[in-house]
Amino acid sequence: MEHLKKLESDNYAEIQDLLGAEFHEDIDPFSDTLNDVYSAINKFEKEQFNYHYKMNATDFDVFSQLRYSGSTWNAFLAGNYSNINYERKGLFLNERFSNSFGKSEKVNFSNFGIKSGLEYKITGRHWLTLNGALLNRAPTIQNVFINPRENNAIVPNIQSEKISTTDINYLIRLSKLTGRVTGFYTRFQNTTDVNYFFVDAGVGSDFVQEVITDLDKLHMGTEVGLEYQVSSSVKLSAVASISKYLYASDPSVSINFDTAGAVEDLINPEGSIDLGIAHIKDYRLAQGPQKAMAFGVEYRDPKYWWMGATTNYLANNYANISTIIRTHSFYLNPETGEPFPNATDENVNRLLAQKKLDNFYLLNLVGGKSWLLNGKYISVFISVNNVFDTIFRTGGYEQSRNGNFGQMQQDNLSGTPSFAPKYWYGYGRTYFLNLAVSF
Repeated sequence: MEHLKKLESDNYAEIQDLLGAEFHEDIDPFSDTLNDVYSAINKFEKEQFNYHYKMNATDFDVFSQLRYSGSTWNAFLAGNYSNINYERKGLFLNERFSNSFGKSEKVNFSNFGIKSGLEYKITGRHWLTLNGALLNRAPTIQNVFINPRENNAIVPNIQSEKISTTDINYLIRLSKLTGRVTGFYTRFQNTTDVNYFFVDAGVGSDFVQEVITDLDKLHMGTEVGLEYQVSSSVKLSAVASISKYLYASDPSVSINFDTAGAVEDLINPEGSIDLGIAHIKDYRLAQGPQKAMAFGVEYRDPKYWWMGATTNYLANNYANISTIIRTHSFYLNPETGEPFPNATDENVNRLLAQKKLDNFYLLNLVGGKSWLLNGKYISVFISVNNVFDTIFRTGGYEQSRNGNFGQMQQDNLSGTPSFAPKYWYGYGRTYFLNLAVSF
């Protein structure tokens, strides 16, 4: 089996409404430079401004699989080869970047992957499965080009991500009980990530592109799911997941930004500043709750009405961490270039302790009823989620604005930091009612 995909995307900003002005002056207000040297400075409605570039990508993939089926054993072995190439074509010559116009270097990734699985039937009601894979995966186009809106710069020495994964499962299917127990382990290596933000770092202040390379992540855990039919009317279910999602390496970090705001003698020929290693190994990934449990009961009456309740416990959820503040630059005073005297390991660790979100319980109720009247099927379904109107945070992230110890410490002393972590919240009590009539 094979497939070929091609992408050509046209990316630009366009003026929709001048809001009463005669024209828009297409210059960068921070550096007073032209966004497009080859066109007029004054732009009007329906004209493109700020940036204009195209992205081209070609993805070719070949996949093959072998299967074996027997009375006791089943197995499969699959492999694939993929080739992906990316190219940027700049249509504006940005005055700030000599490499903004024309075609970039073509970035090419050739990858192989292999998957296999084995199933053993202990009996017709009990069986085991074992799966594994070794994969190479090209980075996404967003993590290949450092600042695609403005130039053709590519992440130096970029490489494919390596994934190794395995899982083992025990499945049971009895007359009243069905269930599954799973153990899994997945490691991601050589991950690349590009982020954008404003930072006041120990090496300067500006809007930056943060490039993270050689990043490893680890997912591992156990999952259990059981369903028990107490009677023809009552069914119980239970689900649990206990896992760990971790950063498994200390990656390399560099930043690209307007050199007017940086320490220029630190900038390498590629136009970036190497911040060295970010010490993030063993911090938790923000993958949602790493411990989750649920118990449910459902009743179905012979008179065509039913109701159910599920209680959930969610725990070990963490806010996403900022990488740049865990590099050596965090210790540096941007005015002197020397470490802050009070930036001891104890004080820094206190500031940078990962924020754990609160554990919480939720109760959800559902119910329904159906009728058959004059050949028409009528049904009503109602649900109430988060019955007790629990306030809970579903996720969040550390801001990277305070990129040096002195500024973060001063901000925290206020009691209400201006650049504290940002959080988002789940819904309170919600209701859903559905009425359906079928002819």
